[in-house]
Amino acid sequence: MLTTQQTFAALRHVEQEAPQEVRRPALRALTSGLLYGPARVQGLREFAVRTGAVA
Repeated sequence: MLTTQQTFAALRHVEQEAPQEVRRPALRALTSGLLYGPARVQGLREFAVRTGAVA
């Protein structure tokens, strides 16, 4: 099982390689879940806004 930090790192990698992919509903839901989960990750909110997971 990946940690929140590892998952966020993977999402950032996807954004670098295929930016359109992080805007898909499943990955936006994953991003939102990370954002509102118990762990706080630096840069996650900005990523969520940038990719459309939150307004």
